[in-house]
Amino acid sequence: MIVEMQKAILLAENIKGFLSFINKNLDHNTFYMDQDKLHQIKLIAEDFKFHILADELIRINRFVWDPKYTHYLVDRFRRGLQIIDEFTERNYHSLFMVTGRLYTLKNLTLSFSKI
Repeated sequence: MIVEMQKAILLAENIKGFLSFINKNLDHNTFYMDQDKLHQIKLIAEDFKFHILADELIRINRFVWDPKYTHYLVDRFRRGLQIIDEFTERNYHSLFMVTGRLYTLKNLTLSFSKI
């Protein structure tokens, strides 16, 4: 149980890191990515409420493992992540720096797959 709680918290922290990465690059454009496409990713993340999902994952898994609600939150996150992943694949030349973060998030969500 403790391992699943730690995985959920790790996923939530990586979601927050992803959102922070997008916001920092929108503000400072460190990697010279296309601002319009980055803004589109930010809008998709806001539409799927990634920040709320991350906060809920941390809140729910802080003390007790709740598998039903955790899997529900991860599935909701996974839907938005698929859209962002497809968008990034179509615009790979402009958003290649985002692919590393997406790879990490996809692998973390796979650890919650039901067998």
